Amino acid sequence: MSALQALFLLPAALILDLLFSEPPARVHPVCGMGYLASRAEPFFRRLLSCPFPPDTEGGSPLREGLAGLLAGLAVILPPAVIAWSLTALAGYSGTAGGFAMAAVSVWLCLAPVSLARHALRVRDAAEAGKTGEARKAVSMIVGRDTSLLDMHGVCRACVESVAENLTDGVLCTLFWAMAGGLIAGFPGAAALAMAERATSTLDALWGRRDRRYRHFGTFGARLDDVFTYLPARLALPAISLAAFSVKASPAAVFRTGWRFRHAHESPNSAWSEAPFAAALGLRLGGPAVYAGMKRDHPWLGTGTPDAASGHISLAVRLMWASVIIFTLASSLVLAAFS
Repeated sequence: MSALQALFLLPAALILDLLFSEPPARVHPVCGMGYLASRAEPFFRRLLSCPFPPDTEGGSPLREGLAGLLAGLAVILPPAVIAWSLTALAGYSGTAGGFAMAAVSVWLCLAPVSLARHALRVRDAAEAGKTGEARKAVSMIVGRDTSLLDMHGVCRACVESVAENLTDGVLCTLFWAMAGGLIAGFPGAAALAMAERATSTLDALWGRRDRRYRHFGTFGARLDDVFTYLPARLALPAISLAAFSVKASPAAVFRTGWRFRHAHESPNSAWSEAPFAAALGLRLGGPAVYAGMKRDHPWLGTGTPDAASGHISLAVRLMWASVIIFTLASSLVLAAFS
């Protein structure tokens, strides 16, 4: 991988997402990861004599944790190995082939266009005053119960989702593609991007703290925390620099983001949500209901909790500016050390 190819790898993947967004579900790797997860869970639960479906007594925490670890590896390793193999094979015909396959692999793990479109659907419904439609639209990108949210709550949940998924759905992929490229060239970039995306999918499926996944989902949730740890912390300076796009002070955004960086039970969430709150003049977080259970999330930021449709537009603009800055910085690092 030459320095020039390294410089354009991540922008090429981002351009593919801008041109084509996500592929159809039937060929999307995330859907394949979900299918693997649906097969791996019952197989490894039964293999280690864990109840499936889980009964009211539950199983041994140790066995369930081990079953979750083996099932997690069965979901993460195949897409990573396939991406590595296809990229290495394409590279035999010349570096252009390896570049193209790596760019496609990274693109398949990115989702900024899809995230922006979902957020703007919420904005459009909010601007039209269609509360029910806005609740339904935001339920597609958040895990909380949206049925009782007022319009301020809907818009705030949407902004929070944009901030969180900026890291989970975009920056993590870019960071680990860069890291993989530094370690092992094009195949490494493709493999680590796929491994990160598979881990994120596992966390979404099995990362809940209910009885079924309290032990079984531990491996996927903790590995996702590991994958997200560095990108989340790098998100703070990227979002702060991007704050000019919404006419906010980068220095002030950074200070607020740093102040609230640990103000969340998740080790990674506040690093992006807090600077978003500061840049948009909002207070994000607060109580939310998940599957009928209320969780008292802390508040992030010092602004108003009364988010409106205009804040969603600004959040999408801030997201794109952050993505561009992070992509350029990652590309320069990859090119400099390739």
